[in-house]
Amino acid sequence: MIYLVSNQRPLFETDEYKMLSPKDAVDMVFSWERVQFDTETTGRNPHICNLLCSQFGNKKADTQIVVDNSTVDFNLFRPILEEKLIIGHNLKFDCQFSYKYKVIPKHVWDTMITEQFLHLGYDPKNIRYSLQAVEERRLNKFLDKSTRGEIIWRGLDTKVIKYAAGDVVDLEDIMELQIQDCINNHCLQGAKLENAFVPVIAYLEWCGIKLDVEKWKAIMTKNEKQKEEALSELTKWLWNYTQENVTPGYVYENVDYMQPFADKKIKKLQKQHFAQYKHEKTLESDIYSFRKWVKNPYFEKQLQGDLFLDYNEEPICTMNWNSQDMVIPLLQKMGFKTKTEDKKTGESKESMVEKLIKKQKGINDEFIDLFYDKYQKSVKVCSTYGQQYIDAINPITGRIHTTFKQLGASSGRMSCGNSQDSDADLAKYKGIPASRCKFVQLQNLPSDDDTRASFIPAEGNLMCSCDYSALESRLGADIYNEPSMIKEYLEGSGDIHSLTAKHCFPKELEGIEVKDIKDKRPDLRKKAKPVEFSQQFGGSAKAIQNSLGCTMGEAKEIAENYNQGFSGIAKFKEKGSAFVKEHGYIVICKKTGHKIYWEDWEKWKEIEDVPYEIRIREYSKEELREHSMAGSKWGRMALNSPTQGTGIIILKFAMCRFFKWIVENNLFEIVRICDLVHDEAVIEFPKEMKDTVPAKLQECMEFASSIFCDKLPIPAVPETGDHWIH
Repeated sequence: MIYLVSNQRPLFETDEYKMLSPKDAVDMVFSWERVQFDTETTGRNPHICNLLCSQFGNKKADTQIVVDNSTVDFNLFRPILEEKLIIGHNLKFDCQFSYKYKVIPKHVWDTMITEQFLHLGYDPKNIRYSLQAVEERRLNKFLDKSTRGEIIWRGLDTKVIKYAAGDVVDLEDIMELQIQDCINNHCLQGAKLENAFVPVIAYLEWCGIKLDVEKWKAIMTKNEKQKEEALSELTKWLWNYTQENVTPGYVYENVDYMQPFADKKIKKLQKQHFAQYKHEKTLESDIYSFRKWVKNPYFEKQLQGDLFLDYNEEPICTMNWNSQDMVIPLLQKMGFKTKTEDKKTGESKESMVEKLIKKQKGINDEFIDLFYDKYQKSVKVCSTYGQQYIDAINPITGRIHTTFKQLGASSGRMSCGNSQDSDADLAKYKGIPASRCKFVQLQNLPSDDDTRASFIPAEGNLMCSCDYSALESRLGADIYNEPSMIKEYLEGSGDIHSLTAKHCFPKELEGIEVKDIKDKRPDLRKKAKPVEFSQQFGGSAKAIQNSLGCTMGEAKEIAENYNQGFSGIAKFKEKGSAFVKEHGYIVICKKTGHKIYWEDWEKWKEIEDVPYEIRIREYSKEELREHSMAGSKWGRMALNSPTQGTGIIILKFAMCRFFKWIVENNLFEIVRICDLVHDEAVIEFPKEMKDTVPAKLQECMEFASSIFCDKLPIPAVPETGDHWIH
């Protein structure tokens, strides 16, 4: 049964539904144990757009109530939303519109987040998470969503009312099926945590962060200057390089006389002062070769000059440093290998990516420094950061409100920003093209002091940045049950880089204690860092060879020393790789049940179970290559995913606890969660609370880490100031 709640009763009376008074509606919904909830709005931006209607449903009562929020106060339903279990799909969106009224849902079950949680590891291209898709997959029912695009211009008419009611019919059934799946997969605690985090991430987006526009513009100017300086240095280097290494000579162009319009092309070449070089008669065609003397392929002189500036005798650089077609031949000329293997297809392709070229040390380090460390870095900064952050400021709040994806990676890590989507509501409000209002990135900002200092609190407030000390390293020691790392953290200096050096280079560091390596052999400590990072991510001896520029024999010895020194890591890697290949999933955290599922595991397992001598006959080289690559990939993931995944679980748990404290102490919009960056939380609060908020944040974060890390403490270090301190 559908009910409509509106104070414009005469306008809505129809046989399609019954009318209900606001009081009766509240009483009816409050009697329900579980409440299915959804909203329809005039747009996506909660700070600009408004509620059109809100919907409440109950499966047992077979009832859906649509509330006309243009005439009925949303606050009437506050007790329901704050006390009852609220079931919804993409509740982050609905929570933010509730926050407009300072209504804060506390107990939620989000069927979209839960569905994503149960499919961690699946390719988003292969599985959809819309309500329509989930209903079809879970209940084998078709939900008509054709009216969605008509709501804004239709308003609240009969068709929209029936459409809105349809979104709160089956949510409870979906939830019950999801709960059963969670129980079967031993991950109910993980689902509860992810659902508890939904109002928190909604609050994070709602709060936003304030940007000092003048400071930001100064950084933009500085970055543009650095870009121009880097380009100038690169041009000078190219001139000197070509003078020494490019031999003047002829460039040839061949024309097949039998091809259409060949005669026109020949005449054109002759007019351009080309000389006919030779004529070759073949059985199939006549080939005419033309030649031109070229002094330098990357520079040319301006022959025409300028009417006002006179003739310019300085050579002009014609190199486009952003063009692969121009840069790759130069790299090849210098001696760099530019061939790489496509991870998806296994096919060989040309590439100029930094990771590939930087592995080849000693060929031309000056070019690498100029092109990758100076020019490309400054170009990236200028293109990625800049005016778009100013355009993203909401005039109503004076803050940047971007979007966060709760399960943005297979490990459960969040992601931030969406360059493929635009805030159309903000663009319309500001009167600028939608393409200029992208959802900006707030997690991977440059770590320099100037950039972070541009993010500031509102007047009268302070900012606190609190991050974990060596979160993944300490978690790794705990998860891998690595005795040498645990001992170093508990009894030593906690310098894992020096400990790694001690294990990797035992002969060179014989007689030197771990605590002294940083001072006595900083060179070996520096060499140990890439080894540490590559091995903890499942890297091979080849990765060590590429990062250190050593021989394969030396790399294998270093890898063997590492495995012997860190026996716990080696055992965990071996067991984890075997487990995922046997079961088709990786356990991220045993306490919550978070798992990463290998979507194509059954296909992989089918090939794996075939004896090798039969396998090489039955399957193509491409299939066998994909099989091998998949096995290696998931073997590596089995090592690093638990540390990354448990790290974000800890942060989510901590922020749920901190948000609960905010709500219980009536500090909503007084204490703001401005940003979350993997292992760091950025909070804004009034100056008079400087002794309270940082201490509470630290307490929540350290309590969370103590729940999930048994063998080691993981300190959280707060820093407070008048800007974002990293």
